[in-house]
Amino acid sequence: MTDTQFPNQNVPGAARDLQPIIRAGGVLFGLIYALSFALLIWGREGVLFARSSAEWPWLHLAAGLLPALLLGAAAGWIATLSSSMTWSVAIWILAGAAFGWLAGHVPCEGASFIAGLLDPRVAGLQLFPFTHSHEVRTWLVMACLGAVGAAAGVAQPQLVEALWDRLGPEGKEARGGRLWLLLGARAWLLLPMGVLLALLPMLAVNELLSNPRLTPLQRTDLLIQTALTGGEAQVQAEALNVNAVRRYGARFTPTYMQHFVEFAGDTETLYIASVDVDFDNGFVMRCSVIGPSVSSCVDASELYPVWMQALITGAREGTQPWRQLGQPLRVADAVETELFAHREVLTGTYTVQRRAQRGGLLWLEARFDDGTTLTCRFRGAMPVTVEACEVNAL
Repeated sequence: MTDTQFPNQNVPGAARDLQPIIRAGGVLFGLIYALSFALLIWGREGVLFARSSAEWPWLHLAAGLLPALLLGAAAGWIATLSSSMTWSVAIWILAGAAFGWLAGHVPCEGASFIAGLLDPRVAGLQLFPFTHSHEVRTWLVMACLGAVGAAAGVAQPQLVEALWDRLGPEGKEARGGRLWLLLGARAWLLLPMGVLLALLPMLAVNELLSNPRLTPLQRTDLLIQTALTGGEAQVQAEALNVNAVRRYGARFTPTYMQHFVEFAGDTETLYIASVDVDFDNGFVMRCSVIGPSVSSCVDASELYPVWMQALITGAREGTQPWRQLGQPLRVADAVETELFAHREVLTGTYTVQRRAQRGGLLWLEARFDDGTTLTCRFRGAMPVTVEACEVNAL
């Protein structure tokens, strides 16, 4: 904010009159920018996730909205502590980088935290890991949003001055709650610029952070919907994965939930992702998506008994048969210890059930005839890791 704006603010009597308006206007500007940021990025994601039948489509918005609003309000307020335009720009550059940091961490640590509140099974677990490639893209987003922050730092004093001009004589004398009420009623003046300033961050975040996770879900959803509405002929006409439809299309149902499992590898350029589709008839299809194409799909529900059998056999015999599977399992040392310690109760016949899935975490249970249960937690697809097992013996 330059010294030519609000020309009487350096006069002691006038400063006492102007500062509440300047501070309140700065906070409102920060809140509107933050709200635009959250809705354009995480709100848009929520709509697209929901359209793709993804689990917990609004998780990112739930995790990010409050921190974004607090950050925006703080930046808007701190930027008013000096009348210098340089100060305002510097504060908003830092705030922009902080918004970029939020955009990178909300889908990982933030979403994992909220997921833990919704489902105690995942509390304290990294449901959505912050990988190296995601970290690299987050730094790029931070740089981009820092540059946008410079524009916000220039815009804030101008917009606050516009609010001042619209208050009128009575509003300029208001204090406390009445001042906030009058400014809030005119906050629509800040909305166009807030949305405009959030558009570039939206494009950057969508391209670098959102789309890599969203696209695989959209592609598998497109394959399923095309098969359901147009059959194999339509799938072939649209150059989709007709082999998956030939093998499993008869088991597709209109009601299903998609789970983003993981990215394969850790690269910034090629996205290979795994998606599990859980149909309401019990069929679970695991698909590998390379870029914009569904590369291959398998019947994941056929794999579950194989995995549990390998673990139970290993416990009974003191061996590691999971290493001999077509796709070997990685079994944590603690899991091997748990299995071997309870091998005497893992006897008789059993049935295997899929108990739950959240993202790339899957819980399978083997229930023995005597009531003993073995519940194991699996993570990922390439490879599949057995992270934990628990035996409940009767």
